[in-house]
Amino acid sequence: MPFPPRPLLSPEPGEPAAPGSRITVEAGDILMRRGLNELARSAQVAVIEAAKALEDFRLGNGAALGRAETLACRAIATFQERTGEPDEAAWQAAVVYMVELWATRYSAGRPAAFDPAPPPPYLFTPVHPLRLETVSRDAHDHVLGAGRSLERAARGLDTRDTARAQHGMYEAARLLHEQLDGLSMPLWVLISRFCAEIHAETLRILKTPAPGSAT
Repeated sequence: MPFPPRPLLSPEPGEPAAPGSRITVEAGDILMRRGLNELARSAQVAVIEAAKALEDFRLGNGAALGRAETLACRAIATFQERTGEPDEAAWQAAVVYMVELWATRYSAGRPAAFDPAPPPPYLFTPVHPLRLETVSRDAHDHVLGAGRSLERAARGLDTRDTARAQHGMYEAARLLHEQLDGLSMPLWVLISRFCAEIHAETLRILKTPAPGSAT
């Protein structure tokens, strides 16, 4: 009589997050773990440059859209290589979201309602099916909430804000992993943290008075 298949056990701390993954499972506070930017610094640079190019496109430079796409694809490929988790669809959703989040700090001071929208099949097409906020609107809301809590925590407004931020990151990761399980849960946690930190820094920048302005 054949034995029933053994259940798949979740990896333990110190083990790879998934077969072939370079992400190691870490216990404890999310904010104490090695960040995604440390694992793939050049991918972070590509995200920033893609956001700048996307804003350039929205300001009327049509040629900048191709550069934004190229840089986003470079970030996707680098994240795939450095993490050892290569799911194309999941990384596409994550990187486009990162770029869009970063780009909000450039467009915050102007009305954006009439910005040009890239037509299909560009990555930055608003109706693209792999937009992270389309994959899970609740996850998007958790990321933004975590970012707000991080920004508040940095100002010392409430001792519970750090815990709220980490809870939001985890919930966003859980929801995204349910929809795009080609990336491991520990990696989605790092992606959610990375995005929340982008949003927190944008909020900090926007709240900082310009040099020479009245206080």
